[in-house]
Amino acid sequence: MLDVVKPALLGGQPVFEPSLPMARPQLPSADALLPDFRRILESGQLTKGEHLAGFETESEAYLGVNSCVGVSSCTSGLMLCLQALKRRLKSGQEHKVAVPSFTFLASITALVWAGFTPVFVEADPATMNIDLEDLEQVLKTEAPCAVLAVHCFGNPVPTDTLQSLCDRFDARLMIDAAHGFGSLYQGEKVGKAGWCQVFSLTPTKMVVAGEGGIIATQDYELAEELRIAREYGNDGSYDTQFSGLNARLSELHSCLARGSLKMLESVVAHRNQVAEDSRRLMEGIPGLRFQSITPQSRTTYKDLTLVVEQEQFGLTRDRLAEALQAEGIPSRKYFSPPCHRHKAFKEFASRELPQTEKLADGCLSIPLLDTPTAQGIAQAFRKIRQFSKQIQAGTS
Repeated sequence: MLDVVKPALLGGQPVFEPSLPMARPQLPSADALLPDFRRILESGQLTKGEHLAGFETESEAYLGVNSCVGVSSCTSGLMLCLQALKRRLKSGQEHKVAVPSFTFLASITALVWAGFTPVFVEADPATMNIDLEDLEQVLKTEAPCAVLAVHCFGNPVPTDTLQSLCDRFDARLMIDAAHGFGSLYQGEKVGKAGWCQVFSLTPTKMVVAGEGGIIATQDYELAEELRIAREYGNDGSYDTQFSGLNARLSELHSCLARGSLKMLESVVAHRNQVAEDSRRLMEGIPGLRFQSITPQSRTTYKDLTLVVEQEQFGLTRDRLAEALQAEGIPSRKYFSPPCHRHKAFKEFASRELPQTEKLADGCLSIPLLDTPTAQGIAQAFRKIRQFSKQIQAGTS
């Protein structure tokens, strides 16, 4: 007979059968979307129509920014913004951008595609965001033309401090806000700070278009330039003004995003409540540390991420992930390896980043679905911890 106490890896009963999904997008109902989808298809206006314009206007109102520009992905949005930065560089300015290594690879891919050299910066072990002391050192010694900060898992970066640092060293502040639609920094929605912030609209994010992104900026001139840039650099005259991309957000994607935006506050509130419950349910388990949220701020919890301390927990992060999988609980090693250890970016790995590497070695993201599920996940962690010696030894 299967033992309900033992971990599944040792022959016990899994907590979840069938296995959980890693994420479950919260979407508008089909009934709510189908009338608009039908009108779009019947009209033949599949791109550059009223739903793109409506989504941009509604996003401006939600974020409290002057301009929003819908694009085909967060990555393409970053690429267009970085191209715009390059057109503004002063003579003699370095084509370097300071960026955390502890981020999704798209942050670095966009930099390299746009012709910039990433200068990798340490991560703060607690918040998992860019380390401000190390960033200051990079600004002093490397003279980057910009800083590309990241709201890691939706945890807002301290934009006021970052802007002050950038002003001191004549660098532009840009933010990869892929995870941050719905985050608050000191009570204010993220999106206003810096030269631009770029949000993702993929299925694991808070506002979902299926595929897509949206750029927020207070700079009207930049916004108009980006609207041309997403059309290959064609302003309508077919005399290309500069090299751009086909980075349009379609009407169907925009329509879905508009419906999703209406749900945003309830989605973020739900995720914060489940995360709070998860933290409480797992409190006291040795060797587990959750991401620290920036004070007086709200994260979106794009991922519920913790760090596994092997000595205290009794298992490596990888062995714990195996034990969780046996319990029907998927996990992701976001972000391991960190970007400065990726094959594609090794030529830029000129700095030692011990904090980042330690963080990446222990990080683990787990499902954030609902409170009853969180109770089962906590149960799995506790029994895995109880039998950690046997699991590590591979004995039952």
